[in-house]
Amino acid sequence: MSNGPHIREEDLELYALGALPDQQEAEVREHISICAQCTASLAESRGHASLLAFSVDQEKPSPAAKEKLFARIAAERGTNPTGTASFPGSIRPLHKPTVAWWNWVLVPATAILAILSLSLWQQNIRLYSELRNAQHVAAEFQKERLHVEKLINVLSSPQTITVKLAGTPDGPTNSGVVRYNSVSGLLVYTADLPPLPADKVYQMWLVPLNGTPISAGTFLAAGPGKSHMFTAEISGNAQPKAFAVTIEPAGGNPQPTGPKVLLGAA
Repeated sequence: MSNGPHIREEDLELYALGALPDQQEAEVREHISICAQCTASLAESRGHASLLAFSVDQEKPSPAAKEKLFARIAAERGTNPTGTASFPGSIRPLHKPTVAWWNWVLVPATAILAILSLSLWQQNIRLYSELRNAQHVAAEFQKERLHVEKLINVLSSPQTITVKLAGTPDGPTNSGVVRYNSVSGLLVYTADLPPLPADKVYQMWLVPLNGTPISAGTFLAAGPGKSHMFTAEISGNAQPKAFAVTIEPAGGNPQPTGPKVLLGAA
């Protein structure tokens, strides 16, 4: 009946159902009184047995069966079927409390519900995080799509001018191209320039017909033989007279101070 030092699982199931012969039932009872592991396994078996009972369709007993059951309970407890004690006076017998069989159902059921709740909570957190990431990606994609559409519209507009930038004595081999639309204020430029020291940047300038130069942002060189496209927005419907690129300290300046390395008349 035992599997090594412990009771077999099938015997514990039969014991929980009350289906073991008397001798084997006594052996199991004696063993579980000193074995914590088999006691825990028996608790689980009783829980299974209780859940099995709930899975069976319940039928309402007949009045006669109920009457016989109450009469048998009354006889065993020493009371009449009406529930009145047969002991004299007001003294009632002390009954040994029975084990609450609900404990064998509620304990494993509560544990299962706790595990399911934790799993659902973790899934909700993961799904929420995935949703936020998807929304962020969608927002970035929409932003990029609108930016590309704007670039296409500006570059294809007849109001957009194209200005070629040529090198100066400070950079005779340099070159670049500027495309500018004064209506939208969008300026798109590329430049083929050598790398700079870490404390220096290139800065693009729009030189208007009237007034001081307007900064169109700073940028770094892409490397020898390479050119990147940069964009900037200039407000005020500025009418350009020329475009220029200067070398400025890292972070740029509000007005050009360094040497001009590219220049082109509008």
